[in-house]
Amino acid sequence: MFAMNVAGAHQRAMQVEALKALVNLVEVDEPTFRLLLRSHEKPTLVAGTTGFLWFRKHVYMTSYDGFVFLHRPEREIDLLPEAPDAVVVRAKSVHIPFL
Repeated sequence: MFAMNVAGAHQRAMQVEALKALVNLVEVDEPTFRLLLRSHEKPTLVAGTTGFLWFRKHVYMTSYDGFVFLHRPEREIDLLPEAPDAVVVRAKSVHIPFL
């Protein structure tokens, strides 16, 4: 039984390493996130929440030059003035692989 747990842990560690190689996730502050939105002609903006119960946080993501930029403010914010032509995706929830 112990050998199977070790094998399972090793498998999970390999999956985590594969995710690290695939995801270029960068967390930025609000002014930087707004600047990124303004720098696109028609950006894609993903808006949703992460966490559970009283630990829920708002999450906003956009991509730029191969990176995914993430902003997690304490309160919901209006980003459409920065990007009026944005394609907005309202996600039910967002799962972020913090590795």
